Amino acid sequence: MIDIFVNSLVDAWHIVPRVLVIMFVSLYGAQVLIETGLLRRLEFMGRPLARAANLPGEAGMTFVASFGSVLAGNTIVARLHNENIVGRTQTLLMALLNTTPVYIKETFTYQIPVIIPLLGLKVGLLYFLTFVASGVLKALFVITYGRMFLKPPISGQAAPGQDPVETVTSSAERGLVRILISAFLVQRKTFLRVAGIFVTTTLLICLVINSGMIIALTRYVGPLTDFFRLPSSCAIPVGTYMFSPLVGAASIGAMLKDGVLSDLQAIVACVLGSLLMLPIFSLRYSFARYSSIFGLSLGTLILSLSTGLGMLNRGAFLILFLSLG
Repeated sequence: MIDIFVNSLVDAWHIVPRVLVIMFVSLYGAQVLIETGLLRRLEFMGRPLARAANLPGEAGMTFVASFGSVLAGNTIVARLHNENIVGRTQTLLMALLNTTPVYIKETFTYQIPVIIPLLGLKVGLLYFLTFVASGVLKALFVITYGRMFLKPPISGQAAPGQDPVETVTSSAERGLVRILISAFLVQRKTFLRVAGIFVTTTLLICLVINSGMIIALTRYVGPLTDFFRLPSSCAIPVGTYMFSPLVGAASIGAMLKDGVLSDLQAIVACVLGSLLMLPIFSLRYSFARYSSIFGLSLGTLILSLSTGLGMLNRGAFLILFLSLG
């Protein structure tokens, strides 16, 4: 038991400092952009999506902020929710919408330069299609749900508590140094609260992983690969994919090049691995962030819905690829 706790502390140490640095920079940077009025000026980029989903104009601002950091965008959403500027449903949809810029960024930072070369052009492009479809599905869900259950916001609504023009003017008058100091003071308490919850939750999750509860799930991979008509040798790379997509994709790509897998089997293995990876990834990396920002109840709901939509998309593609076989 002591070994498990020590290993969990070591694992948490490997995760926490880097994330806390990113978290602080994201929160502080977003607050500076808000106080200078720059983020409000870029709101127009996300406004069409917000308007289509009957979300307030602030959704466009948080959507733009999420291109730099989803954490920053969600922190702004959480603040709007805590100040009763947006309701629970609006918060849920805005947080979901904030996940879609990730698909655009990872297209150029991960999918094209890494995954497609590993899997080859044909299989890589098919897998890229499933990846992009997840982002499209989430955006469509936000728009559809918003149009069904939300009333259109009142046009011309100002930013929370102040007018956008006044924000820019007052910021210019205050000067950059005062803005930087003010942004630090505003985000200091938020960062300490979020960091405390994040560290505690991360340690608990590491304890669960090191206890063997999650690793034990790999024993079910073999029957799954048999069900999807994959060679028994696929169980290891698919199981690896659950915990390391990069290593899993590299293993599947090597089997494809060696002729062990056909193109169809390779794409099925990748999609199956990514489907199984999503709940593991959400628990291991995302749960602590969402629960620390939105609270346990709302954070769990947002993360569960986001993960569920991703798994639904991959499940649909699995059925499609199996029907082609």
